[in-house]
Amino acid sequence: MIKIASKMALLAVAGGILSAPAFAAAPVVQSVKPDAPRQCFDLNNMRTRMVIEPDSLLIEDGFGKYVLLKLTAPCRNIDELDRIGFEFNGSTQVCSRTDVKILHSRNTEAPLRCLIDTMTPLTKDEAKVYMTPKPKAQ
Repeated sequence: MIKIASKMALLAVAGGILSAPAFAAAPVVQSVKPDAPRQCFDLNNMRTRMVIEPDSLLIEDGFGKYVLLKLTAPCRNIDELDRIGFEFNGSTQVCSRTDVKILHSRNTEAPLRCLIDTMTPLTKDEAKVYMTPKPKAQ
């Protein structure tokens, strides 16, 4: 009886292994280029933080790398005078938009937690465009 049960189990396992490629025929689409290096930003050594739009932060880390963070609601109306902080998920290295939450508060309000919608690495020249003051309309 034990020999029959073990033979049936062996056939079931072998049948599952042999039929696995039929289910894995669909190609997997990658959202990131396989040869693209992963860029991380060290917010523990943050050098610059600027609100460039009501829903965007420009951050420069201590190594001179820039990142543009677009925020989700309720942080779609931030101001340079608001209190802005970070809540890290693990280390202070931010490599993806899920590694950190933005804390935002005005005056004495309790801070709101906001997620990052997009995280765009920028070159120094691209960041300078955002840091240049826009002329005021008269």
